[in-house]
Amino acid sequence: MQHLGVLEEAGLVLARKEGRSRVNHLNPVPIQELYERWMRSHSTIAAETALHLKRYAETTNEVAQQMDQAQYRHVTIEMEMVIKAPRDRVFAALTEELGNWWPHRYKSDSEVYCEARVGGRSGEKFSNGGGAVYGEIVYFDPGNLVISSGASSLNRGCQGFAREEVLDHPEGTLYKRRGDIWGTVPEEVETMYREGTRALMEHALRAYVEQGVGYEVPKAETK
Repeated sequence: MQHLGVLEEAGLVLARKEGRSRVNHLNPVPIQELYERWMRSHSTIAAETALHLKRYAETTNEVAQQMDQAQYRHVTIEMEMVIKAPRDRVFAALTEELGNWWPHRYKSDSEVYCEARVGGRSGEKFSNGGGAVYGEIVYFDPGNLVISSGASSLNRGCQGFAREEVLDHPEGTLYKRRGDIWGTVPEEVETMYREGTRALMEHALRAYVEQGVGYEVPKAETK
């Protein structure tokens, strides 16, 4: 418990009490930040590309086979990070300004939207009239907390539940996100969600709120 206490103070472990039990979650955001600060400069784009290709070749078939086996799992992903911006600014980015920075899109030129209200949906509007639904807002406390749920089109056979909270912090805003997915969730899919959540928080959301860097359609795909 002493070791866990030290890790919790350092922000590397997130702890939550559930009755008489204490649930601990690894918070990978600060670890990734240290990696990028000290190690990323020594890597090369070519090496990263080769590694991604290797992982893809080794896991794609396995993921497809496991998805057909109806493996039922419930996975919880908890992360938090400090954003150097006012709380209302961060909350606006998570809701009505979602389309300005959200990078995970079915079609690169689609319009991402969020209806910031209870019962509102978030998703994409395709330029050809089609679209996709990410989820539905089931709890909405402006400036503080938003919870969304539903059978998202991005969940690939899973049900999803996301809780996003913003709190005051001496350096700006503490953004806390908890995501739950259940259904057919192989380990590879869990890894995809964890890495995707971390990338959204560390890069897309932070860059937009702190630096004003939003989503841009890749030049090769613009017409």
